[in-house]
Amino acid sequence: MREISPNTAFSKAPPRHPAVLCIRGARGGTDLIKVEWFSWLNTRRQPMITYSMFRDAGIGLDLRDDDPLVLAFPPAEDAPKYKDGIYAAADMKDEQVLPDGISLCRPDELKVSVPANSKIVLVCSLSHAYNYPFKKVRIFNCDLEAAYSCEA
Repeated sequence: MREISPNTAFSKAPPRHPAVLCIRGARGGTDLIKVEWFSWLNTRRQPMITYSMFRDAGIGLDLRDDDPLVLAFPPAEDAPKYKDGIYAAADMKDEQVLPDGISLCRPDELKVSVPANSKIVLVCSLSHAYNYPFKKVRIFNCDLEAAYSCEA
């Protein structure tokens, strides 16, 4: 796994491409939840991303400002299976057997499971979130901290 530039990440994860939110869950493992859409913001001066999730996705997901988040970009045909969320086991050892289609990826010290064959993994922190008034979605804006290539 190697760090890549935001420009390279942008080329590997075009806007509106399916993504999966990979976050440390309350049970100690990783919760993997499909993101409805995502886009890049202000990539030259301060790389940021924005994404949307249905309000009931990740029920119990208590995200606060500055919380670390990981967005993974699996092949488009794999993303729908994470629609209702998947929980990956809490034991994060290298020899761990994860559910089919999930691999272990370790950007910095944030140890999370990600969908297998993810092209890139974006490490970011939550800047702010708000409910979109006319649809049942919640919009999340995040500061992009790093992008990594991720081998399955």
